Amino acid sequence: MTLPTTFTCECPRCGHERVQTAHTREELLQLLQSGAEIEAYCASCDEHFPLSTEERADLDRTLSRKK
Repeated sequence: MTLPTTFTCECPRCGHERVQTAHTREELLQLLQSGAEIEAYCASCDEHFPLSTEERADLDRTLSRKK
Protein backbone atom coordinates (compact mmCIF):
# COMPACT_ATOMS: atom_id res chain seq x y z
CA MET A 1 0.00 0.00 0.00
CA THR A 2 1.32 3.42 -0.97
CA LEU A 3 0.95 6.16 1.62
CA PRO A 4 -0.26 9.66 0.76
CA THR A 5 2.32 12.39 0.25
CA THR A 6 1.98 15.35 2.61
CA PHE A 7 2.44 18.92 1.37
CA THR A 8 1.12 22.35 2.30
CA CYS A 9 -0.64 25.02 0.29
CA GLU A 10 -2.34 28.31 1.11
CA CYS A 11 -6.10 28.52 1.30
CA PRO A 12 -7.16 31.41 -0.97
CA ARG A 13 -10.10 32.20 1.30
CA CYS A 14 -8.45 32.45 4.76
CA GLY A 15 -4.80 32.71 3.72
CA HIS A 16 -3.58 29.98 6.10
CA GLU A 17 -1.25 27.15 5.14
CA ARG A 18 -3.12 23.84 5.06
CA VAL A 19 -1.63 20.35 5.09
CA GLN A 20 -2.83 18.17 2.21
CA THR A 21 -2.80 14.36 2.36
CA ALA A 22 -5.21 13.23 -0.37
CA HIS A 23 -2.78 11.93 -3.01
CA THR A 24 0.14 9.55 -3.30
CA ARG A 25 3.42 10.71 -4.83
CA GLU A 26 2.62 8.79 -8.01
CA GLU A 27 -0.83 10.38 -8.32
CA LEU A 28 0.62 13.86 -7.82
CA LEU A 29 3.34 13.30 -10.42
CA GLN A 30 0.75 12.06 -12.91
CA LEU A 31 -1.50 15.09 -12.27
CA LEU A 32 1.44 17.46 -12.64
CA GLN A 33 2.65 15.83 -15.86
CA SER A 34 -0.80 15.82 -17.43
CA GLY A 35 -1.54 19.42 -16.44
CA ALA A 36 -4.69 18.30 -14.62
CA GLU A 37 -6.02 20.35 -11.72
CA ILE A 38 -4.82 19.34 -8.25
CA GLU A 39 -7.55 20.00 -5.74
CA ALA A 40 -6.77 20.98 -2.16
CA TYR A 41 -9.03 21.38 0.87
CA CYS A 42 -9.25 23.77 3.82
CA ALA A 43 -11.14 22.20 6.73
CA SER A 44 -11.57 25.55 8.51
CA CYS A 45 -13.31 27.14 5.52
CA ASP A 46 -14.81 23.87 4.27
CA GLU A 47 -13.57 24.87 0.80
CA HIS A 48 -12.02 22.90 -2.05
CA PHE A 49 -9.68 24.87 -4.29
CA PRO A 50 -7.11 24.20 -7.03
CA LEU A 51 -3.40 24.60 -6.38
CA SER A 52 -1.99 27.78 -7.86
CA THR A 53 0.59 27.68 -10.64
CA GLU A 54 3.29 28.63 -8.12
CA GLU A 55 2.22 25.90 -5.68
CA ARG A 56 2.23 23.34 -8.52
CA ALA A 57 5.80 24.36 -9.42
CA ASP A 58 6.90 24.11 -5.77
CA LEU A 59 5.28 20.68 -5.46
CA ASP A 60 6.93 19.50 -8.67
CA ARG A 61 10.37 20.58 -7.39
CA THR A 62 9.75 18.90 -4.03
CA LEU A 63 8.62 15.63 -5.58
CA SER A 64 11.55 15.63 -8.01
CA ARG A 65 14.01 15.85 -5.10
CA LYS A 66 12.38 12.91 -3.25
CA LYS A 67 13.19 10.23 -5.84
